[in-house]
Amino acid sequence: MADVALARERTCTAVSASRPAVFGSSFEVVAKQNSLKRSKQNAKRRMYNKSHKSAVATRMKKAMKALDAWKAAPTPSADDLSPVDQLISEAYKEIDKCVVKGILHLNTASRRKSRLARAKQRALVDTGLYTPQA
Repeated sequence: MADVALARERTCTAVSASRPAVFGSSFEVVAKQNSLKRSKQNAKRRMYNKSHKSAVATRMKKAMKALDAWKAAPTPSADDLSPVDQLISEAYKEIDKCVVKGILHLNTASRRKSRLARAKQRALVDTGLYTPQA
């Protein structure tokens, strides 16, 4: 009876997927294909997410540089602000796409959009084109 239980224990293949099983003197790895597929999926998703996050960072940087250039102009006017508004709009669009796709958290997206809006308002206040209410 003990020999049957011992034989059954050695031939058992129900093993946890996270850890390899050791049966007597042999070493068996279970679900190797699943882990390989999972690592390929993770690598692909990491590259996809990284490219979108990079696009967000690039658009934000372009908008900030354009805003600084507008502010540094000899006589900045509200009419010259339209290219900056276009760049800010593109950054907002990219940020919102990342939220919908689950790449950025909603609070992170809100923080980044707020930074752009604050920078624009600060530039308008510094040039005297906008006065905030007290």
